[in-house]
Amino acid sequence: MPPTENSPKQADKNEMPEAVSRRGFLVSGAAATGSLFLGKFAFAKGGAVVKTTVASKINWEILRSKIKGEVVAADAPDFAALRSAMVWNNIKPNRSPDVIVKVKNDDDVVEAINFARENKLKVVVHGGGHTWCGLAVRNGGMTIDLSALNEANIDKENQRAVIQPVISNREVARRLGEHDLAFPIGHCPTVKASGYLLNGGMSWNMGHWGPACLSVEAIEFVTADGKKVTASEKEHQDLFWAARGCGPGMFAVATRYHLKCYPLPKAITSSTYFYSLKDLKDVVGEVVALGRKMPDFTELSIFLTSAPPELADQCKDFNGKVCMIAAVVFGSTKEESEAALAVLEGGAMPKKALAKTLNEATNFAKLADLSGAAWPENHRNLCENQCSKANPVDILMALRDKFTQAPSPKSVIVFCQSTGPKNLLTPSEDVALSMDATSYGGSWAIWEKEEDDAANTKWHNEIVSIIKPFTNQHYIGETDYVQDHNRVKESYSAGKWKRMEKIRAKYDPEGVFFGFLGGIAKA
Repeated sequence: MPPTENSPKQADKNEMPEAVSRRGFLVSGAAATGSLFLGKFAFAKGGAVVKTTVASKINWEILRSKIKGEVVAADAPDFAALRSAMVWNNIKPNRSPDVIVKVKNDDDVVEAINFARENKLKVVVHGGGHTWCGLAVRNGGMTIDLSALNEANIDKENQRAVIQPVISNREVARRLGEHDLAFPIGHCPTVKASGYLLNGGMSWNMGHWGPACLSVEAIEFVTADGKKVTASEKEHQDLFWAARGCGPGMFAVATRYHLKCYPLPKAITSSTYFYSLKDLKDVVGEVVALGRKMPDFTELSIFLTSAPPELADQCKDFNGKVCMIAAVVFGSTKEESEAALAVLEGGAMPKKALAKTLNEATNFAKLADLSGAAWPENHRNLCENQCSKANPVDILMALRDKFTQAPSPKSVIVFCQSTGPKNLLTPSEDVALSMDATSYGGSWAIWEKEEDDAANTKWHNEIVSIIKPFTNQHYIGETDYVQDHNRVKESYSAGKWKRMEKIRAKYDPEGVFFGFLGGIAKA
């Protein structure tokens, strides 16, 4: 990924650097030359091993003797492969830690934190690695890998669960489903619990259940001083507040999450419509209006995507692209779900649909398969999101023609819309998550080959420039703030940012953790 410089002073204090104009460079430089392999914007090819003077003097055997897990230093033969595997995106950052500590339990985390602090190593946590810009890999310091922590205990009677950090959305849904329970899991099935929950959790059925962090009742942590604490509304309330939204800027290691669960919806049902992009304005206008008449347990999304093969000929005028409307109702009965979907079918636009499927029974496993296909593994990705109160008609019409020029057929734009009387995202003072919006979504550039980086990155940045004027805030879990550091503070209200940094100073006064921006430097 194309990082920008973050001085040691800024990294240590988690201050924001001056604005970096990424788009200006791309337009005037990379776009003109047809190459992105220049200066700040060079993509990594594995990354060089960086061994600092401090790290070269550290005796890793001391830490190995204290933990049950593994200590993989930068000179280990398997280090490069392990570092690469920690980044889900096939675009790998040109950054490298001094050591990766693969912990086996909470006590290993305590020992790793204490060792890092005593040896003045900055710490970042790898809780699954499903970030677009590889934030678990920093320049220097220690990456604590939680991959072995993947257990779950479910209390069906009290509708509660306690899970370790590295359990995927798909697995959480499966295990809870066996007990007729559900949780507001994320859309991408391979995303792990830790990063998802700390980021705030943009979830399935979010209009009804809310972001996932609102259903987290307690979090067990190892803090920067090596202590085990439980944060909840009753103890360490400030740490609990910050953890629900701080995401990659978190300043403690979460080892368990205590979740409030919900009865499993018995009649999850979906309807899908495909429309020509020539009808986009009318379609979006009607869908947004009808969404307000649907119950809030309806998830309503507008996609710009490649047409399925059977519709490709009908979409030639728009380079094979199509508008897809997807409505998923998390109802208790078949009748309840079909009544909700009937609102959408009762509009004027369905008669213009190129194709549609109505009232299909589904479940979390099938939804995971569909989302997994839309955001596939082992691809190169660039992502930018927005939370917005702008008119979706204006946003999508502004994006339409540029979207048809996408170099990759796998790239997608999607916006989830408010349903029911309340907004999709309403800020809660109980959590650091700050989102305030009637729609949430963005652009995902997805391709396979490195030689296609330049074309896809140019297109992605042009899309981002179109979206920017409509953007109210970013979601910290899906914004690429390596490329634009300002997106960190743009993910929070001013008051919540100030409060979060005050809590950071309390729990990590020595700056043991990298925070949002530490260890992110030039390629």
